[in-house]
Amino acid sequence: MLEKSGNYSFDEVSQAAELYPSLWIEKHNIKTSNGLPFEFDNHRFMIDVLNDMSQFQVGLKPPQVGWSESMIIKSLYVADKKEKDIIYTLPTATDRDDMVNSKVNRIIAQNPVLKAMVKDHDTVEQKSVGNHLIHYRGTFAAKQAMMISSDLNIHDETDASDPSVITQYETRLAANPNGMRWYFSHPSLAGHGVDVYWQQSNKREWHITCKSCKEEQILTWPDNIDIQRRKYVCSLCKSELSDDDRRDGIWKATAQGEFSGYHISQMMCPWITASKIVDAYNDPQKDKQYFYNYVLGLPYVGSEDKIEPSIILKNCVDEVNEQEGRIIIGMDTGHGIHFTLMNKQGVFFYGNANEITASKDPYDTIRGFLKRWPRSIVISDQGGDLIGIRKLQAEFPGRVFLCFYRKDRKSVDLVDWGENEEYGKVTVDRNRMITLMVEQLRDIGRVRIQGTPEEWREWASQFGNLYREKVLVKETKDKDSRDLYGNEYVWKRNGPDHYAHSLLYAIVGFQRYGGGMAKIVGESMLDGIPKGVMVESQDVHSFVSPEAFRENTLEI
Repeated sequence: MLEKSGNYSFDEVSQAAELYPSLWIEKHNIKTSNGLPFEFDNHRFMIDVLNDMSQFQVGLKPPQVGWSESMIIKSLYVADKKEKDIIYTLPTATDRDDMVNSKVNRIIAQNPVLKAMVKDHDTVEQKSVGNHLIHYRGTFAAKQAMMISSDLNIHDETDASDPSVITQYETRLAANPNGMRWYFSHPSLAGHGVDVYWQQSNKREWHITCKSCKEEQILTWPDNIDIQRRKYVCSLCKSELSDDDRRDGIWKATAQGEFSGYHISQMMCPWITASKIVDAYNDPQKDKQYFYNYVLGLPYVGSEDKIEPSIILKNCVDEVNEQEGRIIIGMDTGHGIHFTLMNKQGVFFYGNANEITASKDPYDTIRGFLKRWPRSIVISDQGGDLIGIRKLQAEFPGRVFLCFYRKDRKSVDLVDWGENEEYGKVTVDRNRMITLMVEQLRDIGRVRIQGTPEEWREWASQFGNLYREKVLVKETKDKDSRDLYGNEYVWKRNGPDHYAHSLLYAIVGFQRYGGGMAKIVGESMLDGIPKGVMVESQDVHSFVSPEAFRENTLEI
């Protein structure tokens, strides 16, 4: 408890304690949801986090380190003492209900000072704290973000939340030029979710000092654990580190950034032994991503979950592409008209029509291709500029196809070409087709790229913005994308990926119209990952009258 300090009276110290959450917690003997006093001896790393009132904050942390309960208490303090209206989000409404009922309400009930601050009639969606409100919301319903003003948005478990809805919540801060945003979560993949904000932060790490060699260091795996002895050790002299050594740390920034950032790992927690860390690493029921995310509090990307641009550039060849065979133009119309051209010899040209066309209409670039190569075809997305695509489709009948992505597969085909009334349409299993494309690019030489690595660097860089994330089976009905262990993988992006999709569309068109190729009907599987294509020979035919478009539908 607080005591008289130096020349300051108890009343002066007590009054000052109201200015800092950690001192306020100590002054009022705040209890956690389980009814025990909030203690700082084992949670010294939380003192600075609690007292940090920076406008932008981010925390990378594993579960069960005391962060979530600290943020609940801190949010109640901020609403009352700092006079802030707050939006507090969790991934789903169910998550929200569970947290409010099992933690928020119990914390309030355990603490008289909080009971006096919060009105009795409040619900799981809202708490009135003094003269201000805390709104508790899920992120999987966009309407949740509407009609609520806020001074501070707190986003719990950012990586499991819907990023588009989080963005909508940010608009609720528009009325306040000093609007605050705090993000914290156990991370998932590098370049995704909370890691995006972490990369913009000052990246504070908990620095401890070895009492033997006096070397300051950050606790890291495996440098600070003797795996054989199952002891925490100094990364340099290998002397054993005590629990107090791990307690007595200090936060230091390791970068410059707009966000105030904190990284917590279980290795910082005095109650978690080195033996438990080693057991978690060796657990046959858990993969490496689990260990990095849930133990070390770090993002993780396995080599199978993303494609490095450097791998793609290994497919570059200096051979001259004679542009023989039918030209396939893959086109993505989101934020420009990005295209990739290929034929049976490989990929040979790419660009953004908005940047290279001399006319006001960027589609003139695509028209030029179609006129230059009379048998060429276009496979385009339909979401970016449907009017422009429909116009192009009318100008070049039988040669422009709209590609629709499908999430929940209802057939065994990776690709379904429309017939009869659905001519000009192709439907693709998005996740499995991206996986197939990535596997083809990793198989060096299978997709040949005409030119030097430097010429294709911009194109290849956008493939690095695609990543594959494991999701809970309950989140989707697409059973066919699960691996042998019941996991499901969904391809997401963390930056521009237009060229990646333009290649995918080109590959889809090439498999049917590229010169003797066959229809994709399935894939061979190994550990749930496509390893090859199962094909079925077929005759190429028109989607409209064979008489009208005979010249455009003959095999070359």
